[in-house]
Amino acid sequence: MANIKSAKKRIKIINKKTARNVRVKNHVKEAIKAFLTAVVEGDVAEAEKTFRVVEKKLMQAAAKGVFHKNTASRKISRFERKLNALKNGNVTEEPVKKAAKKAEAVEETVVSASMKKDELLAIAKERGIEIPSRATKADIIEAIEAK
Repeated sequence: MANIKSAKKRIKIINKKTARNVRVKNHVKEAIKAFLTAVVEGDVAEAEKTFRVVEKKLMQAAAKGVFHKNTASRKISRFERKLNALKNGNVTEEPVKKAAKKAEAVEETVVSASMKKDELLAIAKERGIEIPSRATKADIIEAIEAK
């Protein structure tokens, strides 16, 4: 905790600015999510409407110093490209969900003899492999690699 009066004041100011930045970033994220949802659904009218909102929110955030001006411009440009692709009939890919990424990571987990038996059992369970209760590490590794 600060002892000097000016340091205490700076802490108050920083807390206020942080709260404002978090609030503004949340508004921007909500607008972006609405835009991306409209793009994924293929709704051109809704995408155009939400794009204008996203552009406005990003430029306001840049003006307040939450984002750098170039960052806001770059994001707007990328969203505008998505909107133009939607207008031209180009199909855009759906955003990859975190759960799908996590599932891929589980599948790609490298099994090695240096892992503990509990870790190997957890990997086998995630992959839906039944392991006998008295199985050795070698048996577990063999069962995982076989599948």
